[in-house]
Amino acid sequence: MGEGRSLGGGCLCGALRYELMQDGAEVVDYCHCGACRKASGAPVSAWAQVAPARFRVTAGAATGFAASAEATRWFCGACGSPVYMTDAQGKSVGVTLGTLDEPDAVSPTVHGWYGARLKWFCIADGLPRFLESPPYDL
Repeated sequence: MGEGRSLGGGCLCGALRYELMQDGAEVVDYCHCGACRKASGAPVSAWAQVAPARFRVTAGAATGFAASAEATRWFCGACGSPVYMTDAQGKSVGVTLGTLDEPDAVSPTVHGWYGARLKWFCIADGLPRFLESPPYDL
């Protein structure tokens, strides 16, 4: 999986486990889009996107849901935890930060889809905000 720092994570019940290799090139952001809200049940989702070669499932098997023509969302079939997302072109794997064993190991650097944010959700940080997808999104 290359060089870098190995980060482990998994679902709520522990049946699905993964490892990603952090190298500093990953995109780490908040996503305010409606699809992320529906999939997570939360007002915003936080993601680390890595190249597919830097991610692997180490235990269990994820269940996929084709959320759109561009994206498949993967979750634990036992407990339902949303764990990661892949794109149709195979460019990246987006891992939900809340499923990391050490969620403080990475921090979002921008807000994506800020134009779709919920008006009542107060954001007090000074991070850059993009009305739609950040321009460097994988």
